[in-house]
Amino acid sequence: MWSGIAVGMAFYVLFGIAPAAANILVSFTNYSGLPGSPTSFAGLSNYSALLTTEGPGFVSSLTETVVFVVGVTVVQNVVAMVLAHRLQGDGRAAAVLRVLAFFPIVLGVTVVGIVWLLLFDPLSSPAQAVFGAFGVHSAFFGSNATAMPLVIIVQVWQNLGFTMVVFIGSLKTMPPSIYEAASLDGVTPWRRFRSITWPMMAPAVTVNVLFAVIGSLTTYNLIYILTDGQFGTNTLGMLAFNSAFGSTEDLGLGAAVTVVLLVVAVCIAVPLAMVLRYRERRLLT
Repeated sequence: MWSGIAVGMAFYVLFGIAPAAANILVSFTNYSGLPGSPTSFAGLSNYSALLTTEGPGFVSSLTETVVFVVGVTVVQNVVAMVLAHRLQGDGRAAAVLRVLAFFPIVLGVTVVGIVWLLLFDPLSSPAQAVFGAFGVHSAFFGSNATAMPLVIIVQVWQNLGFTMVVFIGSLKTMPPSIYEAASLDGVTPWRRFRSITWPMMAPAVTVNVLFAVIGSLTTYNLIYILTDGQFGTNTLGMLAFNSAFGSTEDLGLGAAVTVVLLVVAVCIAVPLAMVLRYRERRLLT
């Protein structure tokens, strides 16, 4: 048993702790990643650059990150909750629809991004044909007005199946006798959901909210494919990627952004987890 734990800890240190520590060290340098380029200790200059007007737009990226995280978390959980209620049955149609809803999560990010770009191509696409019939024309992913909402929709679409399955699993564990008693008492469906279903789904809500928040905070690859961080979609994940591998190729600055992103994620996820767990205890006791 101890040998298995030791091997697991070794892998965790090698592939988890060591890269994180190296990333923190790089954030204090001017390392560019280019072969033969000089590297020196830069102190806190990378971090101070994030907060200056000459920096890569940290404040706007933080704002766009908040919009993205809140939008994804709310929409994903609300839609998944509705689908879970509609598709929790044992019928064949419900089973097929569950598979279809879960299918996007098994697709690669590149495939998802390309499919949505083709669907919303501003020159010739099904979306342009539909909107054009009503006299509406848009650049979609190339517009400041529509890029962020569309990116949120794509993120939700890809991860909706997982959230829905968690909610369905929670609904399946609820004893039918409670609902039978509520029906005999003449409780309305909305009252039944608010007073019975919603409180008993508290653990599933905790899991889904935390997964949605953490997942959207660290998303960059999907945004890179859809917009390359332009048109109001330059989240902190995209800022880190473009700082490190974009035109500036400043790995030190990119590493500093990822450290800040880690701090932001911890400052959001830890209090949120505490609040959600407190909510569980209050509702279930």
